[in-house]
Amino acid sequence: MNILAYFELLRTKNCISASVGALISALIASNFQFTYSTELIIIFLIVFLICGYGNAINDIYDLEIDKINKPERPIPSGRVSLKSAKIFSMSIVILGLILSFFNIYCTILAIFNAFILYMYAKKYKKNKIIGNILVGYLTGSVFLFGGIAVNNIYDIIILFVSAMLAIWSREIIKDYEDIKGDELEGVMSLPIKNKSLSLKLATLLLILAILVSPIPYLIGIFGIYYLIGILVCDLLFLAAIYPIIKSKFGKKDVNAKKISKNIKLTMNLVLLSYIIGSIF
Repeated sequence: MNILAYFELLRTKNCISASVGALISALIASNFQFTYSTELIIIFLIVFLICGYGNAINDIYDLEIDKINKPERPIPSGRVSLKSAKIFSMSIVILGLILSFFNIYCTILAIFNAFILYMYAKKYKKNKIIGNILVGYLTGSVFLFGGIAVNNIYDIIILFVSAMLAIWSREIIKDYEDIKGDELEGVMSLPIKNKSLSLKLATLLLILAILVSPIPYLIGIFGIYYLIGILVCDLLFLAAIYPIIKSKFGKKDVNAKKISKNIKLTMNLVLLSYIIGSIF
């Protein structure tokens, strides 16, 4: 058995990133009280396993496409058989759900997210109009999970909302970049249906994320250091989408790849602002 191929199937780096996001969320929600050390380990493992399940189930449903586009992937390359991949994916999602039993609300969220991941892979990956919303929710729910796990969703709900809006916006912009490839593969996306509308919606979603970002300061959850940090992030978000506005929403060429990258980098800084806001 090629163990490294199974880690590749999981997309380990993505799973670790999601797990770290949940950990940071839990630490913020618990005011960095390490009395939750056991919960933190369990949170990391649950998110890692559920995320890994989502990645594996994607590869299972993408087998025929990957034979052509990504033949080096574990399943099409033959390093992991289709049967083994199915058994593996079911095993890790079941283990993740069992670990979530320490908190009934975490169990409900884990079951719901596992179902969404399955439906995304099976049905909505080729309908990116719905798929983008699901990806936005799933990314934001990582932070929601951390708050729920330490029984404090109040301090984390804005992080969930802003992450969901920003990722949804970024996914639409990524689709704009992938229009030609998506058309060839029969994938439906908002930019394929209406380029201008897609860029307008992406801009609106990111502006909404900017508008909700000061709320933790305004309601007294975080102090002035958070506000300073988040305002810098908001300016960077505006700078990222300025080329879209300047292009009059697609009437001129838009470097969607660069815009998407800048949004992603700024989101990491948003997370840092939350950490600073929690500590100081």
